[in-house]
Amino acid sequence: MKNKFFIVDFPKYSIISFVFLNILAMIFYPGGNINDSSQIGYSFQYNFFSDLGTTVSYSNESNLISCILFNSSLCIIGICFSLLFFKLKDAFKDFKLLSILAAILGVGAGLSYIGVAFTPANLLLDSVGDPWLHVIFAHWAFRLLFAVSILYAILIIKTENFENKYAYSFIVFGIMVLFYVFYSEVFLNNPREFPDDLIKHVIAQKAIAFWIMFAIYIYSIGLGKYFDKRIETIKSDV
Repeated sequence: MKNKFFIVDFPKYSIISFVFLNILAMIFYPGGNINDSSQIGYSFQYNFFSDLGTTVSYSNESNLISCILFNSSLCIIGICFSLLFFKLKDAFKDFKLLSILAAILGVGAGLSYIGVAFTPANLLLDSVGDPWLHVIFAHWAFRLLFAVSILYAILIIKTENFENKYAYSFIVFGIMVLFYVFYSEVFLNNPREFPDDLIKHVIAQKAIAFWIMFAIYIYSIGLGKYFDKRIETIKSDV
């Protein structure tokens, strides 16, 4: 029961907070994108999520409010994912080594979200103007989530009284994340050098971000049902 809050309720509240804080951050964003400093306000098609987290917008105006709101939302999600995957190891005690590995990778994904928050995209730039550390944290967040999804699919299939549909969902989730990684890192060009690819990058990023939030929420519901079954089994045995 003590783990159920972090596995079921906390993800729900965290995702709601993430959406709410990002909407506010978009409202307060002054303007500009990486290829157009004259753009007014935030564009859902031409601005990355990370643009909200910069200390100064691409229109060269202070972005402090959006920066605080967006990076706070990332920290909340990072803490949520870290606690969720850490607590999940207790749900698969029959497969200790595999569950510990999944927990480590899951916590790593959560910490990567926090790393993105603490490395705004307009700071720590490399020689060509790219936020190298910010990009590393963002890339590893997705890569680790892919690995975690496969491990939990295996754990769910091996665990009795856990509906396998959630395992298949984890597999689909992993494939989607892997596709995004391949599409954004291999197929698409750098949007600074190829402006026409900017909208493709932005839409793909937003699609996978919302997919991750939706998927984690669905999984938390499934995990809650599994814990309820375990509680009922314990009560019936008593």
